[in-house]
Amino acid sequence: MEKPILYYWAPCPTCSVAVHFAQENGIELDLRDVEQQEPFDELIALGGNADNIPFLYVDGELIEGNDAVLAKLGELAS
Repeated sequence: MEKPILYYWAPCPTCSVAVHFAQENGIELDLRDVEQQEPFDELIALGGNADNIPFLYVDGELIEGNDAVLAKLGELAS
């Protein structure tokens, strides 16, 4: 399985919860800050909206919002 991609914004407090959860549970993420143009464009192309970050892209699925992202990360951790 490829590393899950987390589309986030560095100053976002809810995004940092997801990043810390992944780190604490040994999940290696490909972090992409939507403040940069290329990750922003990728997220939009996948159907995401940078106003609703974080987004997790894993196994061809785009997961939106902190609760859903944390739930998916929890599945990956187990």
